[in-house]
Amino acid sequence: MAVVKVSNVSRLVTEEILHQLFSLIGPVSRLTLQTESGDSQDATVEFADPASTAPALHLSGVELGDRALYVTEESPQQPRTSSIHTLPLANAAAVAQLARRPPHASLPASIAAHIPPSILHTDPVKAEEISRTIYVGNIPCMVGDQELMDFFSACGPVAYVKMAGDGVQPTRFAFVEFVDVDVALRALQMNGAVLRDRALKVNRSKNAINKPGGAPALLGLAGAATMAKVQPMVTGVRQAGVAWPVLGNQQHDELELKINQIRDELELKYKDQIPSKRT
Repeated sequence: MAVVKVSNVSRLVTEEILHQLFSLIGPVSRLTLQTESGDSQDATVEFADPASTAPALHLSGVELGDRALYVTEESPQQPRTSSIHTLPLANAAAVAQLARRPPHASLPASIAAHIPPSILHTDPVKAEEISRTIYVGNIPCMVGDQELMDFFSACGPVAYVKMAGDGVQPTRFAFVEFVDVDVALRALQMNGAVLRDRALKVNRSKNAINKPGGAPALLGLAGAATMAKVQPMVTGVRQAGVAWPVLGNQQHDELELKINQIRDELELKYKDQIPSKRT
């Protein structure tokens, strides 16, 4: 079966938008979006060509609307399992160090260039968090958040680790937030480093880790009234440092351009419902 399961889909996303995204990988023969109670949706995508399944898995971590997609292979030999949603693991000493810091200064231009403009110009606190955060892909499924924190502590103090992905798949992905930007830049050099039996994919993150009691959670985005109360985080499709080893560099660049086009269309669709500044 050439079928993938997509979970953690924003309620702002329609079947048409999902179809447009996954058609970048290969012809889609069927797509079903299931809207149930809660703040997200699930979908199944069936490709005409089974060879499209493996590349589609690398859409995990791409942000569509206000949340990152989790893409896993649908296997008839395995029962369906919900994606793993965990609270971030916090390093108390590092978090205390962050709390003692003075208000955030402006980011250097070289760092700001990698922050989504919609966040950079409206939410400086979140932008600063993103500058200290990396995306880690191809993590062996048996690796937990503490082991990952210990692994990246070789680069410097780690404040938070947020694991994500599906427990029935051989790999997962995660976001790692450091205390300092310099440490995050050093951690980018860990791309290709082997953890257990797999080479990690390490890239800059395009989104921050949501912490309990921190930034407001984006829940219940079914209506415009709720949309008007939250910060302007509907930034469409953003590539959250996702590596595309199956596709090659040239195709990666082409896909990123097309994904950005989908992002712009989604932003335009909801621009009248998104406040220009936080209140």
